[in-house]
Amino acid sequence: SHNALGPAAMAASEAMFEAATHGRGLDGGGPVGFYKVVRTAFGPRFLGFLGITYFGLKGVANTLVRTAFLPWLQKMGASGTDYQLATVIALVPWSTKGAVGTLSDCVPLGRYHKRGYMLASAVIGAMGLCALVSLQPDSLGPTSVWSVATLFCCVHLMISSFDLLCEGKYAEVMREEHTGTEVVTLIWFFIQMGSLVGAGMTGIFVDAEGPRPLVAACLPLAALAVWRTHAGDLPERPARGWRAMRLKVLSEPQLFILAIGM
Repeated sequence: SHNALGPAAMAASEAMFEAATHGRGLDGGGPVGFYKVVRTAFGPRFLGFLGITYFGLKGVANTLVRTAFLPWLQKMGASGTDYQLATVIALVPWSTKGAVGTLSDCVPLGRYHKRGYMLASAVIGAMGLCALVSLQPDSLGPTSVWSVATLFCCVHLMISSFDLLCEGKYAEVMREEHTGTEVVTLIWFFIQMGSLVGAGMTGIFVDAEGPRPLVAACLPLAALAVWRTHAGDLPERPARGWRAMRLKVLSEPQLFILAIGM
């Protein structure tokens, strides 16, 4: 499967070691040389899409949404038990990444393996954000906890799907183009910088304005994700026929069943 779980995490230490010991992409050009290396291998459109995914969604939006969840439920008067159960519901998409990856490989939505799932998850996430922004936490009671948790779940579905499917695609490009691990370093930089920006926004808004501005700040990022996914910034070959997809599923039936079960 192109969507192997966690290639970025496994390759991160390798990327740092390689950059430190060999100066791959860093010697003879510094940041400019580093950028030229990844731009040549991945192209400007895909690099921009990786920036949207890892800086915008997994960095900024993920930090804001996770930070907003607790004060949102506190304003609703939810109990500690309800908060714990609601957290489980909201974070379910992160536990189902294996199923999403397997399905995208074997059952494409539309002409492409990943684009259809990413576009669908982005639309669902944007709708969840719009619904949350339209609500006033103070006017909701504890009985609405599960509905709110479901809306947060929609947002996490968008973030986790983009994280997984982009990870699978850049790992595939790395393998096909025989590139180094420079892009892994770049992606971890995107994530850390996005998390820093999200933490700064949280410190500015959450005490004075409450959690709604944090959620509202994610809307432009979701809209950008929908737009650029639809525009085709993720490089993909058209999916093969259904017969080939069926044979692919049958080649690893136990893996497919395990992913769906998880």
